Amino acid sequence: MKIFGTPGCRDPSRDYNQQYELLNEHHDFCTSILNLMEIRSVLTKKKRVEQERVEEALADIHGRVDIYAPEISDQISAYSLQQGTLLYTLDCVLLALAEDIDATLVTFDGELLENGPTSPPDSME
Repeated sequence: MKIFGTPGCRDPSRDYNQQYELLNEHHDFCTSILNLMEIRSVLTKKKRVEQERVEEALADIHGRVDIYAPEISDQISAYSLQQGTLLYTLDCVLLALAEDIDATLVTFDGELLENGPTSPPDSME
C-alpha cells in the first residue's frame, strides 16, 4: 500500500503510538513537496528550531520517501473538491495529489478525515 503522509502538529489528545506503529510497518511512504515546505516554515518560524536542524530533518525525509509535486490537473481537481467541501486549500491539493498517485492519504486532521483520508489506525495492517 502506498501511504501519503501529511505533517501534523503535536496534540496531547492524540495517540502517537499508532502513528509510530504505522511508520514501522512495511509500506511505500510518500509525501508532497508542499508538506516539506510547510514543515520547514512551521519549525523555523513558529517553533523557532534552528534552520540547519530543520534542513537535516528534511533531507532525512527526502532520502526515505518518494516526494511528489502537484500538477495543474491536481490543482483543478482541488478547486472542484473545495467547492463541495470548503476544506483548506492545501488540504484539497493534498487530497487531489494523493488520489492522482493512487495513494492512501493518512492524517489525524478531523475535518480532513470526514472527506476521504484515513487515520493511522485505519491504515495499519
